[in-house]
Parts: sequence; C-alpha cells; structure tokens
Amino acid sequence: MRIYSILLVAIISLLFSGSIFSQSDTVQISKYEEFARFVAGKQFPESVKDTTINLDFWYEYQSKVNEDWSVLDSTRLIPMSIWEKEEIGLRINDTLTLFYPFSGPDFLHAYVLFPNAGEYIFLAQEILGRIPDLSTMKASELADYLDKFYYSIRDIYERSYFITGRMINDLNNDKIKGILPLVLFFMAQTDHYIHDVKYEKLATKNSFTEIKSVTGRFSAGECINITFFVKDSDVKKTFRYFRCDLSDTGLSEAPLFNSYLSDLKNINTYVKSASYLLHYETFTGIRNMILNNSRTVLEDDTGIPYKYFKPQNWDSFLYGVYVKPIEDFPNQYLFQKDLKSIYESGKNIYPLSFSLGYHWRSGDQNQMLFIKK
Repeated sequence: MRIYSILLVAIISLLFSGSIFSQSDTVQISKYEEFARFVAGKQFPESVKDTTINLDFWYEYQSKVNEDWSVLDSTRLIPMSIWEKEEIGLRINDTLTLFYPFSGPDFLHAYVLFPNAGEYIFLAQEILGRIPDLSTMKASELADYLDKFYYSIRDIYERSYFITGRMINDLNNDKIKGILPLVLFFMAQTDHYIHDVKYEKLATKNSFTEIKSVTGRFSAGECINITFFVKDSDVKKTFRYFRCDLSDTGLSEAPLFNSYLSDLKNINTYVKSASYLLHYETFTGIRNMILNNSRTVLEDDTGIPYKYFKPQNWDSFLYGVYVKPIEDFPNQYLFQKDLKSIYESGKNIYPLSFSLGYHWRSGDQNQMLFIKK
C-alpha cells in the first residue's frame, strides 16, 4: 500500500510540474496563441464564456480546414520540404536570418523552405493588422469571422501566392485586419507556439522601441514583432514584418529604415511572386542591398534578373523550367533571353518536384538558388 501511495504522489508531482505536458499546456496561453488555434481549427477559444453557443459552425470549419490543409500538405508542402532537405539545407547555412522582401503574409512557404532560421524579416505594403477580442464575440460574429478569414487565404491554397489587389480588400475590412491574423494562422499550422506579439518602431538603425499604436506610414519604420517557438521545444524564433515602400523613392523617404536594411549582413534572401519589381531601375536600392548583403538568394524569375548574378561572384543552381512571364506582366523587357538559353541548354538544370508561383495553372515553374562565393 505504501508503494502505491508513493507512486501516486510521484504522478501528481509530475502533473503539476508539467514535466509530462508540453510547455503550451502548462501555462496560460497568450491571446495570440488562442486566436491562432481558433482560426487553424485546432481549439475553440476558452475565453468565450457563453456556454449556450451551438458549435456546429465550428465543427464544420474544423472539417473544412483539415481537409483543405491535408490536400495542400500532400501536393505542395511535403514535396517542398523534401526538396529543401535535399537541395537547400545541404548547400547553405539555413540558420541565418531569412530576409523576404515583397512577402505579404506568406510565412508558410518561407518557413517550409527555411525551417531552421532563427529570425524572419518580412517586408511589404500591407498593413500590420490586429486580431479581434474573441471573448466578446457572439456565435454569429465568430462564425462570420471564420468565414471571412478563410476567404482571405483562398489564393494560397490554389495559387500559392497572394494577389495584391485582393489583399487590399481582404486584409483591410471591418473583420480581417492586416497580415497579423494570417501569419498567426500559418504559424499554428506549421506546429509553432505563439508566445507574444509587440508593435515596434526603429529607434536607431539596429534597435527598436515598443509602441502602443501605429501610424501606418511607410516611412515610419514600424513593425510587428512576433516571438514564437517550435512546438514542444525551447527553440525560440523571432518574426518581424515591416510595412514599407521598397522603391528607390520610398527608401529615400525613410532614411532610418534604409540604414537598417543596409546594416543587415550575412542573410539568406527569399523572393517569390514579386511582380518582377526587382527588374526595374526604380528598385535599384533594394536590389543592390540584396546582392551585397546576402550569403544566398533563393528566388523565382520574378526576383533579381539572372544577369546580376555574375559567375565570378555566385554559384548558381537552376531548377524546373523557364518560360515567359504570364499575361498579367506583358512587358517584353521582363523576359530574360539569357536565362532562357541556359535553361534550354539543359546543362546543370535540375528537376523541380512542386509548383510554386505565377505559372500555377501550367506548372511551368522555376526556382533558382544563388550562393555567394
């Protein structure tokens, strides 16, 4: 009997010490983690105290999220993850800061391709955003929010990128505000635990100060700072998203932010579905910053033109196929004849096992990895 008592005391001690539970189960979760679990269909918010709510809408949403994500995972994310391990992870130091200009809220693909980065820096023109107070919402409001939220991420499932024009409406309405809700969703779906979210602005080129409200100006150097963990581990990561204008004019009007970018060294850069902006002379500043400061660049043909990666400075690994830009980008100067010739030669061109980018209908996609010598 004494043995059983000792065992019982030991089990109770383990339960209360949390040593047989994950970190996220033993501490009160943040409102951001609660929100992330809610929109990812993982857990109905405990902060909603109304016990009379009919949860049929929630179960229907869970079923839809799980079904759609399973298809996305099997057809795109798993092949991407395998490719990352075989082609990217073996060639580069993927623990370096990941720099993702023209990103929108696309944490999903950035994480799958650079899962070991300790810091993620995203830049785009969409507003920072906020999450709603779930505890004050009625059943009809919760259901309506989930409906509008899921509508806002429709293009990621089908196309693998956000359409800028749609994001203006989808992420700036009376329900869904900015990139924050979507980033939290992608973090939850990739098995992360959100610890905290802060709004900050640049104080100096390499320091930040916390702010309670944002101006929304491109030149303000304002960002969202998300602290998150790989679930069931103590691997702490940082995500920062800046709302900014990366054109030469925009950077000239934000000298402190421009200094911050120039001071970023030894980074990995990722560019996807970037509207070919880095082809234009009006984006010379950010293009040169990437070339000067990056250890590696992973991009599709919408990023920096191939001609800028001089063979004496960069090793190149080309994947997939190269075809002319889609009809949305008819400018004849966007077509890279030199790159087309290299792909047609077939020399050192490697297969690509997934579709990611503007040619989602045909699957005629490319990825290019450049490693600085």
